[in-house]
Amino acid sequence: MIGVIGINYKSSPIEIREKFSFNEKRIVEFGNIVRNNDGFKGLVILSTCNRSEIYFQMEGTCNSGAYSFMLKSLKSYCGVTENVREYFYFKSDTDAFKHLFYVISGANSMIIGEDQIVGQVKQALKISTENAIVDSELTRLFIKSLEVNKKVRTATKINQGAFSVSYAGVEKCFTVFNDISKCKILLIGAGETGTLTLKTLIKKGCENITITNRTQEKADKLAQKYRVQSIDINLLKNQLDHSDIIVIATGAQEPLITESIAQQSITNREGKKQLYIDLSVPRNVAREVSLVDNVTVFDVDDLQEVVDANQEKRKNLIKQMDSIMEEHLQDYSDWLATRNLGSLISAIKTNFSSVNQSELQGFKRINKANDVELIDNYGTHITEKYTRLLIKNLKEVTNNGRKMEYVKVLNDLFNLN
Repeated sequence: MIGVIGINYKSSPIEIREKFSFNEKRIVEFGNIVRNNDGFKGLVILSTCNRSEIYFQMEGTCNSGAYSFMLKSLKSYCGVTENVREYFYFKSDTDAFKHLFYVISGANSMIIGEDQIVGQVKQALKISTENAIVDSELTRLFIKSLEVNKKVRTATKINQGAFSVSYAGVEKCFTVFNDISKCKILLIGAGETGTLTLKTLIKKGCENITITNRTQEKADKLAQKYRVQSIDINLLKNQLDHSDIIVIATGAQEPLITESIAQQSITNREGKKQLYIDLSVPRNVAREVSLVDNVTVFDVDDLQEVVDANQEKRKNLIKQMDSIMEEHLQDYSDWLATRNLGSLISAIKTNFSSVNQSELQGFKRINKANDVELIDNYGTHITEKYTRLLIKNLKEVTNNGRKMEYVKVLNDLFNLN
Protein backbone atom coordinates (compact mmCIF):
# COMPACT_ATOMS: atom_id res chain seq x y z
CA MET A 1 0.00 0.00 0.00
CA ILE A 2 0.97 3.62 -0.53
CA GLY A 3 0.09 5.84 2.39
CA VAL A 4 0.74 9.16 4.07
CA ILE A 5 0.86 10.13 7.72
CA GLY A 6 1.15 13.79 8.51
CA ILE A 7 0.37 16.89 10.51
CA ASN A 8 -0.33 20.39 9.24
CA TYR A 9 -1.42 23.80 10.43
CA LYS A 10 -5.04 22.60 10.52
CA SER A 11 -4.50 19.42 12.53
CA SER A 12 -1.92 20.57 15.07
CA PRO A 13 -0.42 23.68 16.68
CA ILE A 14 3.14 24.71 16.03
CA GLU A 15 4.17 23.26 19.42
CA ILE A 16 3.49 19.81 17.94
CA ARG A 17 4.59 20.43 14.35
CA GLU A 18 8.03 21.62 15.35
CA LYS A 19 8.72 18.30 17.09
CA PHE A 20 8.42 16.54 13.72
CA SER A 21 10.24 19.00 11.49
CA PHE A 22 12.77 17.61 9.00
CA ASN A 23 15.73 19.01 7.11
CA GLU A 24 17.63 17.04 4.47
CA LYS A 25 20.01 15.41 6.96
CA ARG A 26 17.15 14.20 9.15
CA ILE A 27 15.18 12.91 6.15
CA VAL A 28 18.09 10.72 5.05
CA GLU A 29 18.73 9.47 8.59
CA PHE A 30 15.10 8.55 9.14
CA GLY A 31 14.82 6.93 5.71
CA ASN A 32 17.84 4.74 6.37
CA ILE A 33 16.36 3.63 9.70
CA VAL A 34 12.93 2.55 8.44
CA ARG A 35 14.23 0.97 5.23
CA ASN A 36 15.52 -1.95 7.31
CA ASN A 37 11.96 -3.03 8.09
CA ASP A 38 10.60 -5.99 6.10
CA GLY A 39 8.09 -4.82 3.54
CA PHE A 40 9.26 -1.20 3.48
CA LYS A 41 9.67 0.03 -0.11
CA GLY A 42 10.42 3.74 0.13
CA LEU A 43 9.39 7.20 1.32
CA VAL A 44 9.31 10.89 0.50
CA ILE A 45 9.11 13.43 3.35
CA LEU A 46 7.57 16.84 2.74
CA SER A 47 8.44 19.18 5.61
CA THR A 48 7.55 22.89 5.50
CA CYS A 49 6.63 25.57 8.02
CA ASN A 50 3.01 24.41 7.82
CA ARG A 51 3.25 20.63 7.44
CA SER A 52 5.30 17.48 7.91
CA GLU A 53 4.09 14.56 5.80
CA ILE A 54 5.62 11.15 5.19
CA TYR A 55 4.54 9.47 1.95
CA PHE A 56 5.57 5.83 2.06
CA GLN A 57 5.06 2.41 0.49
CA MET A 58 4.91 -0.87 2.38
CA GLU A 59 4.00 -4.42 1.41
CA GLY A 60 2.89 -7.44 3.41
CA THR A 61 1.03 -5.50 6.11
CA CYS A 62 -2.42 -4.03 6.61
CA ASN A 63 -3.00 -0.28 6.52
CA SER A 64 -3.37 -0.06 10.29
CA GLY A 65 -0.11 -1.92 10.82
CA ALA A 66 1.72 0.31 8.35
CA TYR A 67 0.42 3.48 10.03
CA SER A 68 1.42 2.22 13.46
CA PHE A 69 4.90 1.29 12.28
CA MET A 70 5.51 4.67 10.65
CA LEU A 71 4.17 6.69 13.59
CA LYS A 72 6.09 4.62 16.13
CA SER A 73 9.29 4.99 14.08
CA LEU A 74 8.69 8.72 13.69
CA LYS A 75 8.14 9.29 17.40
CA SER A 76 11.20 7.24 18.26
CA TYR A 77 13.44 9.14 15.84
CA CYS A 78 12.13 12.54 16.99
CA GLY A 79 12.37 11.63 20.67
CA VAL A 80 8.65 12.14 21.33
CA THR A 81 7.15 10.04 24.11
CA GLU A 82 3.69 11.59 24.63
CA ASN A 83 0.58 10.44 22.77
CA VAL A 84 0.29 12.63 19.66
CA ARG A 85 -1.78 10.39 17.39
CA GLU A 86 -4.79 12.73 17.59
CA TYR A 87 -2.83 15.41 15.73
CA PHE A 88 -2.00 13.16 12.76
CA TYR A 89 -4.03 12.25 9.70
CA PHE A 90 -3.64 8.90 7.98
CA LYS A 91 -4.51 8.23 4.34
CA SER A 92 -3.91 5.34 1.97
CA ASP A 93 -3.95 4.65 -1.76
CA THR A 94 -6.48 6.85 -3.63
CA ASP A 95 -7.03 9.11 -0.62
CA ALA A 96 -3.27 9.54 -0.26
CA PHE A 97 -2.85 10.26 -3.99
CA LYS A 98 -5.61 12.87 -3.92
CA HIS A 99 -4.16 14.47 -0.79
CA LEU A 100 -0.79 14.98 -2.50
CA PHE A 101 -2.50 16.41 -5.58
CA TYR A 102 -4.35 18.96 -3.42
CA VAL A 103 -1.20 19.81 -1.48
CA ILE A 104 0.95 20.56 -4.52
CA SER A 105 -1.86 22.54 -6.15
CA GLY A 106 -1.98 24.90 -3.17
CA ALA A 107 -5.50 23.91 -2.15
CA ASN A 108 -4.35 22.65 1.27
CA SER A 109 -1.94 25.51 1.95
CA MET A 110 -2.46 28.15 4.61
CA ILE A 111 -2.24 30.57 1.70
CA ILE A 112 -4.58 28.97 -0.84
CA GLY A 113 -2.94 28.88 -4.25
CA GLU A 114 0.59 29.79 -3.12
CA ASP A 115 3.19 28.21 -5.37
CA GLN A 116 6.17 27.90 -3.00
CA ILE A 117 4.88 24.42 -2.21
CA VAL A 118 5.70 23.25 -5.76
CA GLY A 119 9.42 23.79 -5.24
CA GLN A 120 9.19 22.15 -1.83
CA VAL A 121 7.58 19.02 -3.31
CA LYS A 122 10.25 18.85 -6.02
CA GLN A 123 12.99 19.18 -3.41
CA ALA A 124 11.43 16.45 -1.25
CA LEU A 125 11.44 14.02 -4.19
CA LYS A 126 14.97 15.04 -5.14
CA ILE A 127 16.31 14.27 -1.66
CA SER A 128 14.74 10.81 -1.58
CA THR A 129 15.84 10.01 -5.13
CA GLU A 130 19.45 11.08 -4.65
CA ASN A 131 19.68 9.05 -1.43
CA ALA A 132 17.95 5.96 -2.86
CA ILE A 133 15.16 5.89 -0.29
CA VAL A 134 12.25 6.05 -2.76
CA ASP A 135 10.82 3.41 -5.11
CA SER A 136 9.45 3.69 -8.63
CA GLU A 137 5.78 3.77 -7.58
CA LEU A 138 6.23 6.77 -5.28
CA THR A 139 8.46 8.48 -7.83
CA ARG A 140 5.76 8.08 -10.47
CA LEU A 141 3.15 9.44 -8.02
CA PHE A 142 5.14 12.60 -7.34
CA ILE A 143 5.84 13.14 -11.04
CA LYS A 144 2.11 12.73 -11.67
CA SER A 145 1.41 15.32 -8.96
CA LEU A 146 3.53 17.86 -10.86
CA GLU A 147 1.38 17.24 -13.94
CA VAL A 148 -1.76 17.75 -11.86
CA ASN A 149 -0.40 20.96 -10.38
CA LYS A 150 0.30 22.46 -13.80
CA LYS A 151 -3.13 21.59 -15.13
CA VAL A 152 -5.00 22.77 -12.02
CA ARG A 153 -3.25 26.12 -11.86
CA THR A 154 -3.79 26.70 -15.58
CA ALA A 155 -7.47 25.72 -15.51
CA THR A 156 -8.57 27.32 -12.25
CA LYS A 157 -6.16 30.25 -11.89
CA ILE A 158 -6.09 29.36 -8.19
CA ASN A 159 -2.78 31.13 -7.69
CA GLN A 160 -4.04 34.38 -9.22
CA GLY A 161 -3.64 37.04 -6.56
CA ALA A 162 -2.17 34.53 -4.12
CA PHE A 163 0.48 35.62 -1.68
CA SER A 164 2.84 33.80 0.66
CA VAL A 165 3.44 33.17 4.34
CA SER A 166 6.30 35.67 4.12
CA TYR A 167 3.86 38.28 2.76
CA ALA A 168 1.51 37.58 5.65
CA GLY A 169 4.43 37.99 8.05
CA VAL A 170 5.30 41.39 6.65
CA GLU A 171 1.63 42.46 6.83
CA LYS A 172 1.63 41.47 10.50
CA CYS A 173 4.35 44.05 11.14
CA PHE A 174 1.81 46.81 10.59
CA THR A 175 -0.03 45.76 13.77
CA VAL A 176 3.01 46.90 15.76
CA PHE A 177 4.51 49.66 13.58
CA ASN A 178 2.37 52.09 11.61
CA ASP A 179 5.07 52.70 8.99
CA ILE A 180 7.56 49.87 8.62
CA SER A 181 9.43 51.72 5.86
CA LYS A 182 11.04 53.80 8.64
CA CYS A 183 12.04 50.73 10.68
CA LYS A 184 15.46 49.12 10.83
CA ILE A 185 14.97 45.51 9.77
CA LEU A 186 17.13 42.43 10.27
CA LEU A 187 16.42 39.38 8.11
CA ILE A 188 17.92 36.11 9.37
CA GLY A 189 17.93 33.46 6.65
CA ALA A 190 18.67 33.73 2.93
CA GLY A 191 16.67 30.76 1.66
CA GLU A 192 13.48 30.79 -0.38
CA THR A 193 11.27 32.16 2.41
CA GLY A 194 13.88 34.76 3.34
CA THR A 195 14.14 35.86 -0.28
CA LEU A 196 10.37 36.20 -0.62
CA THR A 197 10.29 38.20 2.61
CA LEU A 198 13.01 40.52 1.34
CA LYS A 199 11.13 41.16 -1.89
CA THR A 200 7.94 41.97 0.03
CA LEU A 201 9.76 44.34 2.40
CA ILE A 202 11.26 46.21 -0.54
CA LYS A 203 7.84 46.51 -2.18
CA LYS A 204 6.57 48.05 1.07
CA GLY A 205 9.21 50.74 0.76
CA CYS A 206 11.67 49.37 3.33
CA GLU A 207 15.29 50.35 2.67
CA ASN A 208 17.14 49.90 5.95
CA ILE A 209 17.43 46.11 5.69
CA THR A 210 20.31 43.91 6.84
CA ILE A 211 20.63 40.21 5.96
CA THR A 212 22.56 37.51 7.78
CA ASN A 213 22.80 33.80 7.17
CA ARG A 214 24.77 30.82 8.39
CA THR A 215 26.46 30.68 4.98
CA GLN A 216 27.94 34.14 4.52
CA GLU A 217 28.33 33.80 0.77
CA LYS A 218 24.59 33.24 0.37
CA ALA A 219 23.76 36.33 2.45
CA ASP A 220 26.24 38.47 0.51
CA LYS A 221 24.86 37.32 -2.83
CA LEU A 222 21.26 38.09 -1.86
CA ALA A 223 22.21 41.46 -0.36
CA GLN A 224 24.13 42.45 -3.46
CA LYS A 225 21.26 41.48 -5.76
CA TYR A 226 18.71 43.61 -3.87
CA ARG A 227 21.12 46.36 -2.80
CA VAL A 228 20.83 45.92 0.94
CA GLN A 229 23.40 45.21 3.66
CA SER A 230 24.72 41.87 4.88
CA ILE A 231 26.62 40.98 8.03
CA ASP A 232 28.43 37.96 9.42
CA ILE A 233 26.20 35.69 11.55
CA ASN A 234 28.65 36.15 14.43
CA LEU A 235 27.59 39.81 14.63
CA LEU A 236 23.94 38.86 15.13
CA LYS A 237 23.63 39.88 18.79
CA ASN A 238 25.13 43.29 18.12
CA GLN A 239 22.85 43.86 15.14
CA LEU A 240 19.78 43.05 17.24
CA ASP A 241 20.40 46.19 19.28
CA HIS A 242 19.90 48.28 16.14
CA SER A 243 16.89 46.40 14.73
CA ASP A 244 13.23 47.27 15.22
CA ILE A 245 11.91 44.28 13.26
CA ILE A 246 13.64 40.89 13.09
CA VAL A 247 12.31 38.35 10.59
CA ILE A 248 13.67 34.84 10.98
CA ALA A 249 13.33 32.08 8.37
CA THR A 250 15.95 29.37 8.79
CA GLY A 251 16.16 25.60 9.12
CA ALA A 252 17.90 25.73 12.51
CA GLN A 253 16.72 23.01 14.86
CA GLU A 254 17.32 25.07 18.01
CA PRO A 255 16.23 28.65 18.86
CA LEU A 256 18.59 31.36 17.61
CA ILE A 257 16.96 33.97 19.82
CA THR A 258 16.68 33.07 23.50
CA GLU A 259 15.07 35.03 26.32
CA SER A 260 18.46 36.21 27.59
CA ILE A 261 19.52 37.42 24.13
CA ALA A 262 16.24 39.30 23.66
CA GLN A 263 16.42 40.80 27.17
CA GLN A 264 19.96 42.04 26.61
CA SER A 265 18.96 43.59 23.29
CA ILE A 266 15.93 45.43 24.73
CA THR A 267 18.13 46.68 27.60
CA ASN A 268 20.71 48.01 25.16
CA ARG A 269 17.87 49.66 23.22
CA GLU A 270 16.73 51.36 26.44
CA GLY A 271 13.31 49.71 26.21
CA LYS A 272 12.55 50.76 22.63
CA LYS A 273 9.98 48.25 21.30
CA GLN A 274 11.04 45.36 19.13
CA LEU A 275 9.16 42.87 16.95
CA TYR A 276 10.15 39.30 16.04
CA ILE A 277 8.45 37.57 13.10
CA ASP A 278 9.39 33.88 13.29
CA LEU A 279 8.59 32.06 10.03
CA SER A 280 10.59 28.98 11.01
CA VAL A 281 9.45 25.51 12.07
CA PRO A 282 10.81 24.47 14.48
CA ARG A 283 10.62 27.97 15.92
CA ASN A 284 13.86 29.94 15.99
CA VAL A 285 12.60 32.34 18.66
CA ALA A 286 12.21 30.70 22.07
CA ARG A 287 8.68 30.97 23.45
CA GLU A 288 9.97 32.76 26.57
CA VAL A 289 11.06 35.74 24.45
CA SER A 290 7.45 36.93 24.37
CA LEU A 291 7.70 37.51 28.15
CA VAL A 292 10.31 40.23 27.71
CA ASP A 293 8.88 43.73 28.17
CA ASN A 294 8.42 45.77 24.98
CA VAL A 295 9.01 42.69 22.80
CA THR A 296 6.33 41.21 20.51
CA VAL A 297 6.69 37.79 18.91
CA PHE A 298 4.60 36.33 16.08
CA ASP A 299 5.08 32.81 14.72
CA VAL A 300 3.48 31.23 11.63
CA ASP A 301 0.34 30.24 13.52
CA ASP A 302 -0.23 33.89 14.43
CA LEU A 303 -0.56 34.80 10.75
CA GLN A 304 -3.92 33.09 10.29
CA GLU A 305 -6.03 36.25 10.62
CA VAL A 306 -4.02 37.91 7.85
CA VAL A 307 -4.43 34.81 5.72
CA ASP A 308 -8.19 34.52 6.30
CA ALA A 309 -8.84 37.95 4.83
CA ASN A 310 -7.73 36.78 1.39
CA GLN A 311 -9.04 33.21 1.35
CA GLU A 312 -12.79 33.21 0.76
CA LYS A 313 -12.62 34.32 -2.85
CA ARG A 314 -10.44 31.32 -3.78
CA LYS A 315 -12.17 28.58 -1.78
CA ASN A 316 -14.81 28.12 -4.48
CA LEU A 317 -12.04 27.39 -6.98
CA ILE A 318 -11.22 24.18 -5.10
CA LYS A 319 -14.52 22.71 -6.27
CA GLN A 320 -13.32 23.05 -9.87
CA MET A 321 -10.39 20.78 -9.13
CA ASP A 322 -12.37 17.59 -8.61
CA SER A 323 -12.82 16.68 -12.28
CA ILE A 324 -9.16 17.38 -13.02
CA MET A 325 -8.09 15.33 -10.02
CA GLU A 326 -10.34 12.42 -10.96
CA GLU A 327 -8.78 12.06 -14.39
CA HIS A 328 -5.24 11.90 -13.04
CA LEU A 329 -6.21 9.70 -10.09
CA GLN A 330 -7.67 7.16 -12.50
CA ASP A 331 -4.60 7.33 -14.72
CA TYR A 332 -2.19 6.69 -11.86
CA SER A 333 -4.40 4.00 -10.30
CA ASP A 334 -4.55 2.16 -13.63
CA TRP A 335 -0.77 2.31 -14.00
CA LEU A 336 -0.27 1.08 -10.45
CA ALA A 337 -2.76 -1.77 -10.90
CA THR A 338 -1.05 -2.88 -14.09
CA ARG A 339 2.26 -2.98 -12.18
CA ASN A 340 0.71 -5.71 -10.02
CA LEU A 341 0.46 -7.91 -13.10
CA GLY A 342 3.86 -7.11 -14.56
CA SER A 343 5.94 -9.65 -12.66
CA LEU A 344 3.22 -12.28 -13.01
CA ILE A 345 3.02 -11.90 -16.79
CA SER A 346 6.82 -12.05 -17.07
CA ALA A 347 6.88 -15.20 -14.94
CA ILE A 348 4.19 -16.87 -17.06
CA LYS A 349 6.18 -16.22 -20.24
CA THR A 350 9.32 -17.61 -18.65
CA ASN A 351 7.43 -20.63 -17.36
CA PHE A 352 5.91 -21.46 -20.76
CA SER A 353 9.18 -20.90 -22.54
CA SER A 354 10.98 -23.19 -20.11
CA VAL A 355 8.43 -25.96 -20.66
CA ASN A 356 8.70 -25.49 -24.41
CA GLN A 357 12.50 -25.71 -24.42
CA SER A 358 12.46 -28.80 -22.24
CA GLU A 359 9.95 -30.57 -24.48
CA LEU A 360 11.81 -29.61 -27.63
CA GLN A 361 14.98 -31.29 -26.46
CA GLY A 362 13.11 -34.56 -26.22
CA PHE A 363 11.42 -34.11 -29.60
CA LYS A 364 14.72 -33.32 -31.31
CA ARG A 365 16.25 -36.53 -30.08
CA ILE A 366 13.52 -38.69 -31.60
CA ASN A 367 12.76 -36.74 -34.79
CA LYS A 368 14.61 -36.48 -38.07
CA ALA A 369 16.90 -33.53 -38.73
CA ASN A 370 14.60 -31.98 -41.33
CA ASP A 371 11.78 -31.96 -38.77
CA VAL A 372 13.70 -29.88 -36.21
CA GLU A 373 12.92 -26.50 -37.79
CA LEU A 374 9.23 -27.39 -37.97
CA ILE A 375 9.21 -28.39 -34.33
CA ASP A 376 11.00 -25.13 -33.32
CA ASN A 377 8.42 -23.06 -35.14
CA TYR A 378 5.58 -25.02 -33.62
CA GLY A 379 6.97 -24.63 -30.09
CA THR A 380 7.23 -20.83 -30.49
CA HIS A 381 3.75 -20.69 -31.95
CA ILE A 382 2.12 -22.69 -29.18
CA THR A 383 3.92 -20.70 -26.45
CA GLU A 384 2.75 -17.37 -27.83
CA LYS A 385 -0.76 -18.64 -28.38
CA TYR A 386 -1.29 -19.87 -24.85
CA THR A 387 0.46 -16.85 -23.34
CA ARG A 388 -1.83 -14.40 -25.15
CA LEU A 389 -4.89 -16.36 -24.15
CA LEU A 390 -3.85 -16.63 -20.52
CA ILE A 391 -2.93 -12.94 -20.21
CA LYS A 392 -6.27 -11.90 -21.72
CA ASN A 393 -8.20 -14.02 -19.22
CA LEU A 394 -5.86 -13.00 -16.40
CA LYS A 395 -6.67 -9.32 -16.83
CA GLU A 396 -10.40 -10.02 -16.88
CA VAL A 397 -10.38 -12.27 -13.82
CA THR A 398 -8.18 -9.93 -11.72
CA ASN A 399 -9.87 -6.70 -12.88
CA ASN A 400 -6.60 -5.58 -14.46
CA GLY A 401 -4.60 -6.44 -11.34
CA ARG A 402 -6.88 -4.81 -8.78
CA LYS A 403 -8.06 -8.06 -7.17
CA MET A 404 -4.82 -8.85 -5.42
CA GLU A 405 -6.23 -11.99 -3.81
CA TYR A 406 -6.58 -13.51 -7.31
CA VAL A 407 -3.10 -12.38 -8.31
CA LYS A 408 -1.70 -14.21 -5.27
CA VAL A 409 -3.71 -17.35 -6.08
CA LEU A 410 -2.40 -17.39 -9.65
CA ASN A 411 1.16 -16.96 -8.41
CA ASP A 412 0.65 -19.97 -6.15
CA LEU A 413 -1.20 -21.91 -8.86
CA PHE A 414 1.62 -21.66 -11.39
CA ASN A 415 4.34 -21.97 -8.74
CA LEU A 416 5.87 -18.72 -10.05
CA ASN A 417 7.40 -17.48 -6.84
